[in-house]
Amino acid sequence: MIIKNYEIGELQSFLFNLILKNKESRMRTRFINLLSNQLDVIQRERQQLINDYASKDNDGNIVTETRAFNNKEEEIVVFPSEEAEKHAQTQILILMNEDFIIEETADKIDMLKTVQHIVLNCDLEFTGQKAVLYDRFCEIFEDIQLLQDAEVAQ
Repeated sequence: MIIKNYEIGELQSFLFNLILKNKESRMRTRFINLLSNQLDVIQRERQQLINDYASKDNDGNIVTETRAFNNKEEEIVVFPSEEAEKHAQTQILILMNEDFIIEETADKIDMLKTVQHIVLNCDLEFTGQKAVLYDRFCEIFEDIQLLQDAEVAQ
């Protein structure tokens, strides 16, 4: 099963908000835990990229400054040059476009089959951007080959 890193948060949120019981809820929780672990990895790697390119003070801490965005003050990272900031953004973009692969192993078949069923048979209506996201989630789960092969063998 292959998911782009940038899709993980949306998929996690989608699954988290479904009302499920019993085995479906447990399998969803296991799957969400896999996604959460990957989100932690992404966050650490993103922070490392920022650390690699950001300006540092004399103590080696990342320099930030407060700027107003949409009438709201936010802390932003300062970079030594536009070039350094562009390199950081490019590397983060590459990270977010990387594939997260969930191995379709025997110990995950039950979880993957259950979550696949939940997603593909979701009895909700979607419009706009949510409909586009749902369509993408269906594509992800329809592409699980091992599950289809296991069903044929039964």
